[in-house]
Amino acid sequence: MEMSLLSYSVFDTVAEQQSFLKAAEVLNLTPSAISHSIANLEQQLGVALFIRDRTGVRLTLEGKNLLPHVRAVLNSEERLKQEAAHIHGLEKGLVRIGTYSSICIHWIPEIVKSFRRLFPEIKIIIFQGGYEDVVGWIKSGAIDLGFISLPAEENLTVTPLTLDPLLCVTPKDFRPQHPDYVTVAEIKDMSFILQRDDYMKETKALLHKHQLSVHSQFYSIDDQSIVAMVESGLGIAILPQLVLTKNYADVGMYPFKPAEYRTIGLASLKKQYLSPASLKMYDHILDYVEKSGLNNLNNQ
Repeated sequence: MEMSLLSYSVFDTVAEQQSFLKAAEVLNLTPSAISHSIANLEQQLGVALFIRDRTGVRLTLEGKNLLPHVRAVLNSEERLKQEAAHIHGLEKGLVRIGTYSSICIHWIPEIVKSFRRLFPEIKIIIFQGGYEDVVGWIKSGAIDLGFISLPAEENLTVTPLTLDPLLCVTPKDFRPQHPDYVTVAEIKDMSFILQRDDYMKETKALLHKHQLSVHSQFYSIDDQSIVAMVESGLGIAILPQLVLTKNYADVGMYPFKPAEYRTIGLASLKKQYLSPASLKMYDHILDYVEKSGLNNLNNQ
């Protein structure tokens, strides 16, 4: 039984938008055409793909299991189109990049701007989320490339890009034992303002490394909210230096001694499966890091 690429595209778009109506708008189809396509696909596969309720639609367990395979087919089709365009000397295609907020704010604008100057016909889509979101998007085929924090899962291909120092952010009246840095020992009994679990990978790793118990009454998902809480004297925080770039809050920021880092990397599934457009973006990101002086991996 033939299942068209359009049916797969409809399935993927409905899963992403969590709405038949929104999927119809994205694909420029009628809602009835979307519904009919999903119904036909469910009949051919012999499973229900979505649970429908008043709030919209969400994937069934069977739908979640099938989605990565459908995306693999769609990605293969996209690579085929891009290879054909490449043969004809055309630089077209689509690149989907996953990232977390600090990279999205401080790196992505210039990366996208400079890439578009070189390849104006290649479309770029940015997904922003937490560390676990980005890894999940790579594994499911929702994105081609993702910025992650190392170490990474074994089934991902990762290129380390830069070491981003971790800083201790304190209320302004905090006085460290040394004026230019803090040690883990002197903050062990202080109250921490933490992020949601999948946003605080480096903080958790540092606390675990030094066997520190955490005293915290405040949790936040937003970096700027954390800094605001520190500024108000509610506790201290551990954040990457990139997060604190162009930060104007009245807080103290101290490196650790010995230094602590997060390693930012660029991840994908197997590199040989990347489309021509994604490979160009991959090389462009590495070039951006090198030319911007961000490659400090040999300085540790």
